Amino acid sequence: MNKVVVNIQGSDYNIVSKKNPEQMKTIARYVDDEMRKVREGNSKLNSVTTSIVACLNIADILFDCSSENEELHNELELLKNEIDRPTEEAKVEVEHISGELEQKELEMKEKDYHIEELNSKLREKDNEIENLNKYTEEIKLELEKYKAEVGGLRAEANEATERARIAENMSCEWQNKTYELQLKYTELENKLKDREGAL
Repeated sequence: MNKVVVNIQGSDYNIVSKKNPEQMKTIARYVDDEMRKVREGNSKLNSVTTSIVACLNIADILFDCSSENEELHNELELLKNEIDRPTEEAKVEVEHISGELEQKELEMKEKDYHIEELNSKLREKDNEIENLNKYTEEIKLELEKYKAEVGGLRAEANEATERARIAENMSCEWQNKTYELQLKYTELENKLKDREGAL
């Protein structure tokens, strides 16, 4: 406990309190000021009446402060409730968003799996295309060889055709010569018969 001597309206008072001395002196000065205001307002009041009126004024202020404090306390509670309410709503919203995120993650995993499947199929198709390209190159090489062979056969066929034409021409000439010789033979044979008949 703390002890302090305070002066109120010219009289000293020993006060014992848990408060520190400075606080007690501040309270005493406040009471002294209130009593001085009452006395200045009505100098005919004795010290007891002055004290009672000052106490009433202080009590009025105390009640006003208490009422204001209660209002502030109620407002604080309302604010706390309003703060808590959005917090609950926020929790629900967060849970909802978390659920949506989990759903999106599952969808993303499914899409990733589907994409991996498509990539695997694409790699298979790439391999097939590569094999087809190789096969096409082989076919092209075979076709080039075939073209070369066909070109050689055409050259041989052209040469054979030329030989056949030459042979045909020679055959025609031979037939013509044979026909001429037959005519001459027939003519000589007729002349010979004519001579034999003349003899």
